[in-house]
Amino acid sequence: MRCDSDTEVARQRTFAVVGALPDAYRGGLMHQRPMSLFHSIPAQHHRESAVRELRDVLAG
Repeated sequence: MRCDSDTEVARQRTFAVVGALPDAYRGGLMHQRPMSLFHSIPAQHHRESAVRELRDVLAG
């Protein structure tokens, strides 16, 4: 059962964890896990602002 806030909650939690990491720790495994999360999101959700923000954070 999907709740409308699931994407937003996932985005908030991912941003909190990634944002709290020092730059030196934002590579490797700590980058792969959020990327795996992004790639697991169905394509029809890629236009949602939370998903776009996640993509942008991971690209930066």
